[in-house]
Amino acid sequence: MRRNEASAAGYEPPRYRAADDAPWYHVLHGNVPEHQIDFMYGPEVPHGPLTPTHLSHLARLMKYIEPQTNGTHAFAIGNLSRDDTQHEAGHGAISLIFAFRIGGATDHAGRGHPPFAHGIAAVDREVRPASLLEAAIAFHRHTMNAGQSGSPASAFYRAYVRAVLERPDGVSRVLARYVEAFDDLPRLPRSDLSWAWVADAAAQPRRVVIVHGDDEPFEAVASVASRLATVLFRSNIKWTAITTGREAGIPGGLSVRLVAERDVATEERQGRLLRLEEVPGDEAEIARTVFSARPYGAESERSKPVGWRERYAAQGALAAGAPQDAARTGPEAQAVRREEAAAAATPAGARAAAAEGEQEERPPVVERPPVVERPLARRWIRRAVVGASAAVAAASVLGVLSDPAREERRGDVAAPPAAVMEDEPDIEPTAPPPARVDTRSPEAPPAATGGARAQRRGTQRGPARWTQRRTPPPAAETSETAGPTVFDSPPVFE
Repeated sequence: MRRNEASAAGYEPPRYRAADDAPWYHVLHGNVPEHQIDFMYGPEVPHGPLTPTHLSHLARLMKYIEPQTNGTHAFAIGNLSRDDTQHEAGHGAISLIFAFRIGGATDHAGRGHPPFAHGIAAVDREVRPASLLEAAIAFHRHTMNAGQSGSPASAFYRAYVRAVLERPDGVSRVLARYVEAFDDLPRLPRSDLSWAWVADAAAQPRRVVIVHGDDEPFEAVASVASRLATVLFRSNIKWTAITTGREAGIPGGLSVRLVAERDVATEERQGRLLRLEEVPGDEAEIARTVFSARPYGAESERSKPVGWRERYAAQGALAAGAPQDAARTGPEAQAVRREEAAAAATPAGARAAAAEGEQEERPPVVERPPVVERPLARRWIRRAVVGASAAVAAASVLGVLSDPAREERRGDVAAPPAAVMEDEPDIEPTAPPPARVDTRSPEAPPAATGGARAQRRGTQRGPARWTQRRTPPPAAETSETAGPTVFDSPPVFE
């Protein structure tokens, strides 16, 4: 690796080719000189059972793991198969991670105590409490006194920084030599484990906190963590990590924290809180008391809570260690429990006699004649006729006040005098209007022309309004305009 590779935008960490039967895959993460915090070393993927998905889960855990404020390192057991679509309990991927701050060193930006993390991953290996604890203790022995100036992790990181800055071609040899020192880790056999525990998602807490003493040895903490991981590895619980660090929990899964008494924060008390000595040694007791799980295949027909009230009541009851029947709440559940108690208290002979008496007391069944249903076509025609009749009736009622009706009434009021006189024979009719004069003839007199224009203007106007109005007086007759009087609009007769 050349020196400018670390500072290039397309930085790629060195990778190694693992053996086909490698029990552990090593991944290093920390501050890369002249670059940033990134991967330092890792295996080629995909390789055998190791997939890029496993590596991405491991990277997410290693990026954010952080020692406690008063601690020198952080230890975690991570689940690398949390989001596997074809995950089978007992055959997933698991990892062990150590993270620490290198004392007495600075990064490329001048910040002190740069971070460094070393993770190992095992895929489809047999995970049991004894073998996992042995691997964790051996891993810790190689990185003991982490964070001190003379620890193996500090010595490696300083050698790595010098190689990157002074001898870029020798970086791969420094990384390979460091990883080869872990070949004595216990080899886990291939897994033949099966699904052992099952838990309801509604009753699962988001976080389990286990508090231990400030001077608790690592072996005691690792022993509890190994027992918890063994139960989770063979269950359907969606868990993320078991950690001693202070990093934020990854959403979407259960996290278990092992925290010293001096480091217990307020947020740590929001989940299920236990003491280290309260964690049982038996796996079945751990599954029941810590994770509210039961053996796989047992009580599969148990009624589950329905509704948000029942769901939260079940979660609170199971979190407090109450029996599973206490999770059933509500009126319906209480009625069911009363019926079950009454049935259990009643003898078998009495139940049979009560059943026979109930059958005798039932009233006889009266057979009713079948209902003859009318054809669909007749019902449709009848409904159409009724609807049309209703529409006609509504139209006749509304027509009184409609515009055409008002126009007809206006026409009756504004009718010419001749039409009115036909209905009233007692009144003498007036003289008919003079004959129409052709105004286009040049011999037509001016008076006739003016009268025709007024007559046409009167006939073109609409009928008079319903209310009485005053009409303008007719023009005075002169010797030049001899003829009948022509109104601007027809008169209104009251």
